[in-house]
Amino acid sequence: MIITEKMVREAIELVNPAAEAILVAEGATWGPHWVEGFVNVPGLPDIPFLFGRKTEWNPEWGKELDFISIAKAKLWVAKRLRMNTSVVAVTCPWLLLPGEYLYPGGAYRDGIVCGVSGAKGRVDEALAEMVVSIIIMLAQLETDRRIAAKKMQI
Repeated sequence: MIITEKMVREAIELVNPAAEAILVAEGATWGPHWVEGFVNVPGLPDIPFLFGRKTEWNPEWGKELDFISIAKAKLWVAKRLRMNTSVVAVTCPWLLLPGEYLYPGGAYRDGIVCGVSGAKGRVDEALAEMVVSIIIMLAQLETDRRIAAKKMQI
């Protein structure tokens, strides 16, 4: 395997500083300043993560939401349909199944999937895209190392 759980966790750590800055930027959230997410890559179990500082739910934000369940739902829509959830909502919402969401926040690229929930949907999806991009970068760097070492067989 090229992508390992350690690599996915490294990608999450690399994205974390930017995610924390985004989550405190004006207009990026509707209340909470944290998001929860999951990454899914072939051959590995779903890997959970948290960006930002989780606090107690503020009643001013409305009914408490289960970001973990919503993030997982976004991940599975993106995985099942092989596209970002914002694209699903705009181009083919009839493919959504009962209980699935119109929310942006799921990113899909080449079998790598990430679902994020907690901020505004566009922010959720941008963070998911960042995680996917960094996983791909790390996988490509690992591939380059293996080619340079003439370790061509997976």
